[in-house]
Amino acid sequence: MRSELILHRWDLVGDDEQASAQLAQPWMTSHSVDAVGAPLLARGAAGMGDTRFTSRLRVPDQPDVVLTAGASPTIALSSPEPDTSADLVCDAPARVLLLWGRQPADSTRLHSDAGPERLGGIRTLLSGY
Repeated sequence: MRSELILHRWDLVGDDEQASAQLAQPWMTSHSVDAVGAPLLARGAAGMGDTRFTSRLRVPDQPDVVLTAGASPTIALSSPEPDTSADLVCDAPARVLLLWGRQPADSTRLHSDAGPERLGGIRTLLSGY
């Protein structure tokens, strides 16, 4: 419930210092992945057909969020692998917003070399949130 209050406050107020501080808390990411990730990811994957891919969402100095699209989509936290690039690198509050199907007002907080097709797949997968 606490995470929903934080997210809905952001929905109403937008990006401000309080929202950033609340969304940046590590438990927000772990809750988004562990408590609600699987069922909401399945909703987003339902519209993807047979599309399969694995993607990493990275925040420096934090575990990666690893998404797998396909017949049985998965979401998990994983230690960053030094030889593995991430499809998307951002700050912690922006990643939580993305996990919940939202986007920060300032898109320069998101960095990617993945290309529009891959990023579109990630957004579709996360649209169940």
